[in-house]
Amino acid sequence: MHGPLIQTNVEKELGDLGRRLEPAVELFTELAVDRAEAEAEFKYQYHRALLAASGTVAEREARAHLFAADAYRAWKIAEAQEKATQQLLIALRTQIESARTISANIRAQGG
Repeated sequence: MHGPLIQTNVEKELGDLGRRLEPAVELFTELAVDRAEAEAEFKYQYHRALLAASGTVAEREARAHLFAADAYRAWKIAEAQEKATQQLLIALRTQIESARTISANIRAQGG
């Protein structure tokens, strides 16, 4: 928050945070779907390759991991993006809670 701590400034800050929250929630939803799709694709490729491979269990698993390596990478990147957006949402929520506390304190002081 910038400027003096008066009720109108706190309310403006709360409004700004609220406007940032909605697109972040929408982004998180999109990224969660992307992550789920990437995970499903990896598992599909991995298990398909596992069934097609021959050799010992360890050899079949190694071949399956190599076959599905790109899908695994895509899954982990999507997962990292989802987690980063989740942290953004947590930070926004914390800022909103702080602004609400400041607002309540200003009201209690008659400001």
